[in-house]
Amino acid sequence: MRQNQYIKFLFLLLFLSAIISCTQEEGIGGSGKIQGVVVEKYYNHDFSVFQYEAPASDQDVFIQFGDNNVVDDDIETSHTGNFEFNYLWPGNYRIFYYSDDTSLQTLEDIAMVHDVKLGKSETYTLDTLYTYKALDWDDGTSKIKGRVILINYKNSSTPDNLVIKDITPAQEQEIYLTYNNEDFYCERIRTQGDGTFVFSNLLIGKYTIFVYSEDVETGDSDDVVIEVEVEISHPGQTIKIEDDIIIKKI
Repeated sequence: MRQNQYIKFLFLLLFLSAIISCTQEEGIGGSGKIQGVVVEKYYNHDFSVFQYEAPASDQDVFIQFGDNNVVDDDIETSHTGNFEFNYLWPGNYRIFYYSDDTSLQTLEDIAMVHDVKLGKSETYTLDTLYTYKALDWDDGTSKIKGRVILINYKNSSTPDNLVIKDITPAQEQEIYLTYNNEDFYCERIRTQGDGTFVFSNLLIGKYTIFVYSEDVETGDSDDVVIEVEVEISHPGQTIKIEDDIIIKKI
């Protein structure tokens, strides 16, 4: 008799366990997991020129259980960009993290959302997740360098009779840098005593180097612009402008 009661008790426990497992909501306590890796893609300030990508280390990744509208848990990615949420029951989950807005519609970070339907004891691996970061023009690792030479003409020179007085390095000459054909310069520096200059910490992209020179050929009072176009194609690049930039003065 007692044996029959014991068997009935076991069946009742199994029945109750089955009911509980069938009605178990999403959350912690199961044997499933959701994992993935986050990669950060870097661009220039308006996302028009890709720079490079790297694992998104220490990136906050959040999870919501079922229809919850609050954050149920969060985790930071490792130095390789990997993350993993463990001990999950079957059900629906939402994984999200934050990124710069590549559409430039807002200056605020936007949520990158991924919905997951997790099976019983399933390990669900998300496709590579991407976050995006805008960099300033001087957040790079490249350089452009060159030299400016000044041709001095005698005061008695005229456009029809130019007589060179001397040719020297252009010392303390203002020289400008623009990025990606923008209408304004992003940096202004002065040449060294030997006429050399270096623009540092540059991103990948197209640059224009320019200086102002007297218009000795026409005698016009307005200065003329001397331009040199340079393109940086990869991080850590150093470009030396081979030909000296020549300016003139009477």
